[in-house]
Amino acid sequence: MSALEQIRQRPGLVISILGIALLLFILTAIDNPGELFSDNHTVAKVDGQKIDYIEFQRRVEQQSEQMRNQGYTNIDNARIQTMVLQQMVNETLLKQEYEALGLVVTDNELSKAMIGETPHPMVTRMIQQWGFPSAQMLYEYAFNPQKYGLQPEQSQQLQQAWAALEKDTEQMLLSQKFSALFSGALPANKLDAKAYYDDNASTATIAYARKDYNTLSDDDFKPSDADIEAVYNEEKNRFRIDEAQYIIDYITVDIVPSKTDLDAAAADVNKALAGLRMTPGTEALADNSKFYVNRVSAPKSKLSSSLRNALDKITADTVAQVSFYDYKYTLAKLLGVTENVDSVLLDMAVFAEGAAADSVLNALNTGKRPADLGEKLIAQSQDSVWVSLVDPNLALVKDDIQNAEAGTYFTSKNNPGVAMKIRTRKAPVPVYEIAEITYEVIPSSATISKLNGDFSKFLEANNTPEKFAAEAAKVGYNVMEGLVTPSTLSINQIPESRNAAKWTITNKKGDVSGIFKNDNDSRLMGVAIKDVFKGDYIPSSYSRVRTYLEDKARNRMKGQKLIADYKGKATDLNGYAAAMRVTVDTTQVTFGQPMVRNFPPFESALNANVAVAKKGQLVGPVALNSSAIVFQVLNIDNQGRPFDFQNDAMVFTQREGAGALQNSISAILLGNKKVDNRIQKFYSDQQ
Repeated sequence: MSALEQIRQRPGLVISILGIALLLFILTAIDNPGELFSDNHTVAKVDGQKIDYIEFQRRVEQQSEQMRNQGYTNIDNARIQTMVLQQMVNETLLKQEYEALGLVVTDNELSKAMIGETPHPMVTRMIQQWGFPSAQMLYEYAFNPQKYGLQPEQSQQLQQAWAALEKDTEQMLLSQKFSALFSGALPANKLDAKAYYDDNASTATIAYARKDYNTLSDDDFKPSDADIEAVYNEEKNRFRIDEAQYIIDYITVDIVPSKTDLDAAAADVNKALAGLRMTPGTEALADNSKFYVNRVSAPKSKLSSSLRNALDKITADTVAQVSFYDYKYTLAKLLGVTENVDSVLLDMAVFAEGAAADSVLNALNTGKRPADLGEKLIAQSQDSVWVSLVDPNLALVKDDIQNAEAGTYFTSKNNPGVAMKIRTRKAPVPVYEIAEITYEVIPSSATISKLNGDFSKFLEANNTPEKFAAEAAKVGYNVMEGLVTPSTLSINQIPESRNAAKWTITNKKGDVSGIFKNDNDSRLMGVAIKDVFKGDYIPSSYSRVRTYLEDKARNRMKGQKLIADYKGKATDLNGYAAAMRVTVDTTQVTFGQPMVRNFPPFESALNANVAVAKKGQLVGPVALNSSAIVFQVLNIDNQGRPFDFQNDAMVFTQREGAGALQNSISAILLGNKKVDNRIQKFYSDQQ
C-alpha cells in the first residue's frame, strides 16, 4: 500500500501529526513558551470568574489620581490595591447574582434614566459636575461635534465620558433592582414584628448579688485538654479561615539621626543664627544648602500658626528659632514690616467668550447688573467676595485692585476677562516680611551603616522565631505580632512593607528573614514566621486561640464551683450577698438589647433568665460568662406602648431584617464561593 493510500485511510492520524507539528513550531518560535499556558492577566478569581489585571491596574491608577487631586501626598499603593481589588470582588459577586436572577436593564430603561423627561438624580448630578445642563446636551456635543465646532479629540473625550456614564447608570439601575428584590424577599411578617416588640417592649428592673470569677485564683482551675477541645468544637466557626494564615513576629527599625548627628545639627543651627544676626537678609546662608529659605509676606492673621505664635519673639530679637519637631528646625528672621490693605470686598463678573469687554464694562457702570446682560455677555458672576491682597495668587492683579476706585467696574491688564468692582476696603494692617528657614536633620552615612550592621547581625544571630522574640528587647528592639495571607499586600498596614509580606508567604514556619527596606530608606524591617495555618480552621494549638479557649473553659469551671458553693445557702437576696461577701445592686434588663448596665456585653444567660423570671421570684445562682449571679425581679415595665405592626415591622427590617443584612451583602453573596486572590504571586511574577 502506498504512503498516500495509508494517509487517506487514516485521516485522524494525519490531523494529530499536523497538530503536534504546529504546536512544536509555536513553542520553538517564541521566547518564553511557558507564557502560553500561564494566566498572567488574572489578578483574582471569584468562583472561577476572572478579574483582569489591566482593568484592575487602570482603576488603581484612577484611584491614586483622585487621591492626589484631593491633596494626599503620602499614598500607599498597597492599601489602594487592596481596596480596589475588594471592590472588584464585590462587583463580581453582584454581577454573578444579577445573572443568576436574570436581572437586566433594558435600552428603554437606560434611555429614560439618562435623557428622559425626568432623568435619574444621579445622572443629573454627574452631568452638572461636568458643566453640562443636561445629559441630552452632553450627547449632542459628543456625537454631533460638527454642529458645535468641536475638534475630533474633544468629541472623542466626550464620547468616552458618555460611555462611562451609560455603564455607571446601568450598574446603578441594576443595583436598585437587586435591592428592591432583596428587600422584597425578606419582608417582616407579623411574627417577626411581634417577636421584636416582645423582645423590646418590656424592661425588667432587677436586684442582684454577683460574684466575679476573677475573685478565684486561676491556679486552682486547670482545664483539661478535653475541656479545651469541647469549647473549641462548640465555637469552631469562630476560627474558620478562607486562605492560608502566616503568624509572624516582626521588628521595624526607623532610620533616624543619632545623637552625634543631632549634636552636629545643633552646632550648624547655632552658627546660622549667629550669622543671620550679623548679616543683612539671609546672606549668611547663601552657600549653605542644608538650609531652605522661604520668604513669607502676610499680616499676622495669615501667618502659619508656628510663626504667629512666635511673632513676639521674632520681632523682639529679629532672628529666632521657632521650633524643633520631627528632626526639623524652623528658624525665622524678620526682614521688614509695612502697612498694607489686606482685605477687599469685590463684585466679579466673567465675560462670555466673544463678548465685547468695553461695551459690557460700560453697561455695568451705567447701572446694569451682570444677570441683566444674559449668558451671551456674562458667563458667570459673584457678588461680595472677600479677597486678600497679600495672597500670592492675586499678585498679577494686586496693583490694579489697590489703585482702583470703589464703586466702579474695572478690568486688570493681567486678567482682562474679568470685570471687578470694589465694594469696600478694610483699613491697612501691618504686613510682616519674614524669612522662614528650615533645616532637616538627616541620618549620616555612619549612622545608617551602623543601624544596618547592628540589625543584620541581630537577624543572623537570632535565626529562629524563639530567639528572634526572646533577644530583641535585650538590644532595644520592639517585637510586634502580625498576620499575613496570600492576599495581604502589607504587614499590619505598614506602608511599603509589600516585600516583607511577599517573603512571608513564600517561606515556611521557623524561617527568619533578612533586612527589608522601604522605598525612601527610612525604615528597616525583619520578619520571623511563628506559625502557618493552611487548613479550613485555625487549630486550637495556636497560642492566642489556646489562651481564649483556656480562659473560657476555666471560667466554666469557676462558674460550676460557685454554683456548688452557694446553691441553697440562703433564702433571700441579702442572704446570698452576705454569703458571697458582696453588696446588692440593681440594674435594668431588656431582652432584645445586648448591653446591661454594670455587666460586660453579650451576657446572654442573664437576658434569658431575666426574661422568664416572674416578678418577686428569686433566681440563681446562675453562671454567666464572667460571674455567678443571684437575682430577683423587682418590677417589669411594659412602657405602655401597644403593638404597632407597621412601626415594629419597620424597625425589625432596619435592625434585623433586610436593612441590616444589606450591610453584609458581599459576605452573603460570597457564601461558600472561593476567591482565588493571586495578587501577591501576580506582582512577584510581574516584577
